[in-house]
Amino acid sequence: MKGGLLMQGKRAWALLLCLLLLLPLFCGSCEEKEDTSGTGKSFTWHLSSEPKTLDPQIAQGENAAIVIGALFEGLARLDENGDPQPGAAESWESSPDNLTFTFHLREDAVWSDGETPVTAADFVYAFQRALAPVTGSPSCDPMLCIRNAAEVRSGAVAPEELGVRAEGDYTLVVELAYPVPDFPALTALPVFMPCNQEFFEGTAGRYGLDRSCILGNGPFVIDGKYGWDPGRHINLAASSTYWGETAPSNLKFPIGKAELVIEDAVSAVSDGTVDAIAVTENEAERAQENGCTITSFEDTVWGFCFNLSSDASPELKNEKVRQAFLYAVDWTSLRASLPEAAGGLIPPAVHLEGESYRDSAQDVTIPARLEDAAALMREGLAELGVESPPSLTILCPEDPEITSLVNEILVEWNAAFGQYFNMAPLSEDELASRIAAGSFSAAVCSFTPERDDPAAALSCFETGNAGNVSGFSDSTYDDLISQIRHASGEEKRTACQSAEQLLVDRAVFLPISYSSHSFASAPGVSGIVFRPYGGGVDFKDARKE
Repeated sequence: MKGGLLMQGKRAWALLLCLLLLLPLFCGSCEEKEDTSGTGKSFTWHLSSEPKTLDPQIAQGENAAIVIGALFEGLARLDENGDPQPGAAESWESSPDNLTFTFHLREDAVWSDGETPVTAADFVYAFQRALAPVTGSPSCDPMLCIRNAAEVRSGAVAPEELGVRAEGDYTLVVELAYPVPDFPALTALPVFMPCNQEFFEGTAGRYGLDRSCILGNGPFVIDGKYGWDPGRHINLAASSTYWGETAPSNLKFPIGKAELVIEDAVSAVSDGTVDAIAVTENEAERAQENGCTITSFEDTVWGFCFNLSSDASPELKNEKVRQAFLYAVDWTSLRASLPEAAGGLIPPAVHLEGESYRDSAQDVTIPARLEDAAALMREGLAELGVESPPSLTILCPEDPEITSLVNEILVEWNAAFGQYFNMAPLSEDELASRIAAGSFSAAVCSFTPERDDPAAALSCFETGNAGNVSGFSDSTYDDLISQIRHASGEEKRTACQSAEQLLVDRAVFLPISYSSHSFASAPGVSGIVFRPYGGGVDFKDARKE
């Protein structure tokens, strides 16, 4: 009997021991473990040019946005769908009317010195500084939705009157001038990123200009004393003080041709010279065939644009002169030859209340060809006391499809007005530079909104807007833009359509086609988040096999 009990006891202990050994396996199958595969790697992205500054409140351009987005973090970060996720703020809520947003900051977030907490006061100072006239920020337009922002920027009221305040160290309250339901998404833009006032004032005007004058709160820091070698590279390392996880160990940003010459973008990304790169639509097809992952955004519109402030062609200030040029062309036939004609100034990537604006909006009405456009031209010139039409040269990109289209425009102008006109095909960089400088009379050029907002797309023709290269100024149009910013639903959609049509009717801008910004990730690379509208690239969660 005792022997039987002893055997049973031994069996029971053996069974218990087996269960104890197997328990971690069972528990492991029940718990979600973080996937750390592909982490701790170095990633390379080529910067076409060096950012002029890494000061978030004044920096411009995609190259700056990429580096700033790694060194700093706003209240929110955007995921791969463009939706805001917690960043420096761990949560937020809005008032029912979307006029007040309250952000709750992380209490464990510190600046890259490893000691100084990131507080609500850092965001208050950053917002006020960005809009202060003394700063002269060229990138603060997205902030104009904040109460008193326009008045602060104009100097009418002090920066302290801006609708932003700290309630304690870790609560930030932002009051808006008009409802912006997706305001948290805006806070991921560089201009909204925090700035520590004491550190800023200690840089004596050199904030953002070298490694010693940057104090960030993002997932990366400049990698050592020689991490930023001007004109050659900006190299970053994962920050040991960042509150969250950072998948890559390093980011390498070679600048221009000093350390890396890329002759073929597809080859560079396919063979791993770079881990991701911007590609043209044609290059995207080749890259995909090589096993690369392609991300594209149809966020750009190409169209025919007049410059009403051109010193070379002052006659273009007259609406009838512009209309005569526009109405002399059979735009219906020209646009029919394109794979897909543009329906308006606002590109398909732009959303209105969660849906693509173009899916629900009416296309603009394109003017029919006017048989006697010369008579309209004479009428306009008579109002100016001028006898002959201006001798226009149409700037355009060096693209066979577009140069062919421009040539057809010139043929019709030559026939309608009895004189010769010219075109000047330019590289895309040179064309963009000429357009930005206002150094043109007429051009086939592109416009890309700075963010996912119909008003942002339309504001490039608004009076006083820094991006208004056309010189167009019209109170009716400006009122429509104001209405769009304050309205919602069908009222907002209708106002957008009216604004798009007004630009065509006033012969300022006629949409031709849309194009995409595309990016290729190397085979085996995942987790890189690309932004439309030149908003940069986020490497925080990047991995590779």
